[in-house]
Amino acid sequence: MDSSVLIIDDDKWIAVSTAMVLEAEGFTVHSALSGLEGIEKTRELKPAMVLLDIMMPGMDGWETLVRLKADPACAATPVIVFTAREQREGRSRARELGAVEYVRKPFRPEALVQTIRDHLAAAAAPPD
Repeated sequence: MDSSVLIIDDDKWIAVSTAMVLEAEGFTVHSALSGLEGIEKTRELKPAMVLLDIMMPGMDGWETLVRLKADPACAATPVIVFTAREQREGRSRARELGAVEYVRKPFRPEALVQTIRDHLAAAAAPPD
């Protein structure tokens, strides 16, 4: 099973610290510091999973998610919205736009790892 994860987050410290957690658990991790770079890297690298921050300058995470899901090269890639903002409507909006999960920062490392593993396993499972 492919275990590559692309982190799209404008906060370099969060991207690096999250990558360290995931790499320690055996994931291959790439990062992008903007929505546009994230879309380009998703097309190029075809990661198994994308962790997407919402609050980014320029193209925010919502617009990035819409563009990822509209791009045939990226549409099938599972996306976990990964944000410090807690909004009741954020969870439902993330699902409506095609995200598989909504994770709050700060996160519990073991919970994030398990969430990613669960969604990668679900994506790899043959359809019923």
